[in-house]
Amino acid sequence: MIRYGDRIEILMITKNEELAVKKVITDIKNLDDRINILIVDSSSDSTGKIALENGAKVIFQNPPKGYGPAMHLAFINGTREILITMDCDDTYPVNKIELFSKKIIEEKYDVVDGNRLKVKPASMPLINYLANYAFSLFSSFLFLRRIRDLHSGMRAYKKEVVKKIPYKIEGVSLPVELILWPIRLGFKVCIIDIDYKIRIGTSKLEPIKAAYWTLIRILRARFLKIS
Repeated sequence: MIRYGDRIEILMITKNEELAVKKVITDIKNLDDRINILIVDSSSDSTGKIALENGAKVIFQNPPKGYGPAMHLAFINGTREILITMDCDDTYPVNKIELFSKKIIEEKYDVVDGNRLKVKPASMPLINYLANYAFSLFSSFLFLRRIRDLHSGMRAYKKEVVKKIPYKIEGVSLPVELILWPIRLGFKVCIIDIDYKIRIGTSKLEPIKAAYWTLIRILRARFLKIS
């Protein structure tokens, strides 16, 4: 049982993940069944139904509105002190949940970022890895801090910190702003290397659109005037 299990909520966005959702939920519950699991689901398959049957809270968002609006819905409906985002395709290591929560509670970090890019993951296409690496270097130059993984889907946030991030809901690549804004705003950010496994199911990534929105979000987080 995780020491802080009753203070953790896992947030996941799903779209046609019926092959993976039961395994991911079960793996989390096996760590500590006190952990809340909140899923925003926009599937045309049985993902949401399977999630409900396995103990997750599910918000159905149909017709789909995209990742940004879905994650925003998850954030505003999250009720626990520690909000941990994960993908529901079995790519992220649930055994790091305890470490992420300890960093927030015991070491007083505001955000914990899971870095997939210490080395190239075998599960990540080379072009995706090179694009991620290049955008991370560009961001590091703009923000004067080494940034490792702009697109990580596994991060932990203090709930009150999320409320202060002025992210743009529309468009893809939202994780970019969810790490850059905390850095710009002076929150305490920790980076932890994580493994990145082969996904269960089919990827929904659209590389050209993702690259375009990545650049937009980097520039927005760096140069947008805030009151």
